[in-house]
Amino acid sequence: MMRDPHSGPVSERAWREDALARERGRVQMFNATRPDGLDGWTISLEQYELLVTVILETVDAFAGPDGSVPLQVIVDAAQRRLGAHPAFPGGRLSNYVRYTKVDLEAREVLERVPRSSPQRVRRVDGG
Repeated sequence: MMRDPHSGPVSERAWREDALARERGRVQMFNATRPDGLDGWTISLEQYELLVTVILETVDAFAGPDGSVPLQVIVDAAQRRLGAHPAFPGGRLSNYVRYTKVDLEAREVLERVPRSSPQRVRRVDGG
């Protein structure tokens, strides 16, 4: 089976950068398709934790027989739950969700369902 290029693992350097960012209340965003798995930017720890909670709860609640959920279902759920949250003053969460989803793929928590269109994601076994 061919490995999805968005799946981790990422380099030890990425994990070190993330640890340093977390000391500052930030999270280093990962992207397995980038050098060392580093996407080059951070997000606030509060925003990240809120997004991860909604993403994983949505996957768990709405997973189909194969354990997957359309990405748009996750985006819509995050918008409903966090759109008015003070951590997201702009109110639009689509990009936040999509970037956090890519990060969770690189961290090997989520994976894309191969050849799904529209895109679907599921938890990695044991994730």
